[in-house]
This record gives sequence, C-alpha cells and structure tokens, in this order.
Amino acid sequence: EELLKTPRLVKEIASAPNLALGSGRLEFQDVSVEGALEGITATAEPRTVVAVIGPNGAGKSTLLQLASRLIDPSRGVVRLDGHSLASHSLASVRRAIGAASLDLPLMRGTLEQNLRYRWPDAPEEELARVRKLCEIDEVIAELPQGVATRIRDGGAGLSSGQRQRVALARAVLGDPRILLLDEADGSLDAPGDTLMSRILEVYKGTVLLVTHRRDRAAAADAIWYLENGRLIEAGPPAVLLTGTGPTATFFAPRLVAVS
Repeated sequence: EELLKTPRLVKEIASAPNLALGSGRLEFQDVSVEGALEGITATAEPRTVVAVIGPNGAGKSTLLQLASRLIDPSRGVVRLDGHSLASHSLASVRRAIGAASLDLPLMRGTLEQNLRYRWPDAPEEELARVRKLCEIDEVIAELPQGVATRIRDGGAGLSSGQRQRVALARAVLGDPRILLLDEADGSLDAPGDTLMSRILEVYKGTVLLVTHRRDRAAAADAIWYLENGRLIEAGPPAVLLTGTGPTATFFAPRLVAVS
C-alpha cells in the first residue's frame, strides 16, 4: 500500500501528445539535477555511439535516467528530435527508448513476457529478429518450457549469460531510436561481450554507453567525460584518448595495470 501511494518521479501532462518519429537526435540543454548534475549541454547526433565516462559518482547514470525520463531535470530541457520529453506522453517516450542496466533486472514472469516488456504487442517477426540477433533461441533450447518458462525475480534460475542476452534483447526490441546502456558491459562473459559488439554494429539508432572500458570508448563516435556532475570534456575518441586532458588521464591507470 505504501508503494502504491508513492508519488511518481515524473509528472505526465494530461492528454500529452505522442512523440513524433525522428532520426534519434538527443539533446541536453543546460540540464541540472539537484545534487547530481549541473548545467549539462550536449548533443548526441543520430546514429552515433557516445561513450559516457568518468569516476564513480560523476552523474553518468543520472544522465541516462534523464534521457529515459525516469526523472525530470530541476532545470533545463531534454529533447529528442527537437521535442521536449516532458511535453509528450510517457508511453511514447518509453517506446522510443530502450535501456539495459544492472539496475534494470529481469522480472518475475515468463521468458516471453520479459522479452516483450517494452512492447507487449510486438509482432512475431520482430520478436524473431531480436531472438536471432541476441541468440535467445539458444537460451530457449536450454529451458524446460521454452519461452513459457517462468523466471523468478531478478532472473533467478537463469545463468548470468542467459540473463545478459534477455536483458539486451528486451532493450533492442522494436529498434528504438535511443539505446541506453548503463555499464551493461561491466560483467559480460566473452560470448556476451561479442554479442554486445554485434548489437552495436547493426543497431541503427543513437547509443549512450556508460562504460569504464577503454576499448569501448575508443570504438565510440564521441566521448563525454563527466566529473562531479559536470561535463568536463567532449569530443572524438582519437583526440581525447591521446591527449593530456581528463579523459586520457582517466584511462591511464588502466593502461599501466594492463602492462
């Protein structure tokens, strides 16, 4: 009862229109979240991969929460293809954005319900596409009741690799304009890592990828370096990773450790 009485973190305007279709241009205009982010202005261009990096507590996950409208900024505007997220229906925002994160575990229910979570009425051909892309058919073959197998809270009963595949499939179902990956590569096994690389290669939308891995950042189209809630540095990986700024410094200890 207390949970049901908890107010939403975002407020939806009555009869808010749906987001219009677009190419996936994501803009943060002077965005702040009290105690977490301050004055973030940045644009992720359509069909690019942006690696969001920085130390723990920098505000990276908060930035992705804004992009998915799990929270609203205390100041500033988040726009998708020129349209303010706050001015449009939550259902259409959720439909336009897919996300995978350690903070978004699988739910109790059947495997198929988990796969269809973002789009319950997805056509069978779209579900088949995602199952093939994310190698879900291999997971299904290992389960006693296939897609009807019931999963416990958090994906209990599945192996780590199986959970990773289902979480990624759930995020890309329907080919959303924006894909948010919040350290989704942090605990991937080798096959899962290969799978994520393949998804990033074929995905047609815009990606914000929070990562601590230099190879992931190097393969991105742009890097945003956050620290203490501020965007400190932004630019192409070839420039930032080879320079003397905070991005290069951030990864320097990791290079020493590897050697």
